[in-house]
Amino acid sequence: MKDLDFLNLPAGFLQWAEKLPTARTYSPGEWIYREGQPAPLFYCLQEGKVRVFVTSEEGTEKTLTVYRTPAVLGEAAFFAGSLRSTSAQALEASRIVSIRRENVLTCFREQPDLALSMISSLSRTVRMLSGQIHQISFLPAEQRVADFLRQEGAGNRDVAYTHEQIAAFVGVSRVTVSRILARFRRQGILTTRYGAIRLLAPEKLP
Repeated sequence: MKDLDFLNLPAGFLQWAEKLPTARTYSPGEWIYREGQPAPLFYCLQEGKVRVFVTSEEGTEKTLTVYRTPAVLGEAAFFAGSLRSTSAQALEASRIVSIRRENVLTCFREQPDLALSMISSLSRTVRMLSGQIHQISFLPAEQRVADFLRQEGAGNRDVAYTHEQIAAFVGVSRVTVSRILARFRRQGILTTRYGAIRLLAPEKLP
């Protein structure tokens, strides 16, 4: 499970988005958009964290990525003029600017270089999805969980997710996640409590 890194978005785009009067704060768990809906907007995440996922016909959710600031989301369906292929939900209080077609056309006329940045953004989304397919298809469950912990714990070593949430991120069952985490705990790699994991020796992750 890889996060999308939008830290190389040009400052001009972020400054432009900040000036729009459409910012609002979404509460934890609040929907930003849903799979199957029209896409008249895309979004600029200014503060917070957003989960993007797909849902099977049986109701099983598979998390594709977590967006952190600064980021854009929902742009693929917006520019394609298609229905949403994913859903997005705030994981924490998140300040988000919604962007309409007339807004972005004005922006691109005034700052054509920002159009190129959006093409780059779409390309990164495609690469992320390709990576997801490779991970789900080929990597063993232990490696998926280890990669998730390594990335989420980078910097402060704390991973604030439940076993159920990790299972949704990496595409395995909760029981499998619990078994893998128990093994890592016995190896002295981490400690666990409900909703939180502390990495003690991330360098020992497989």
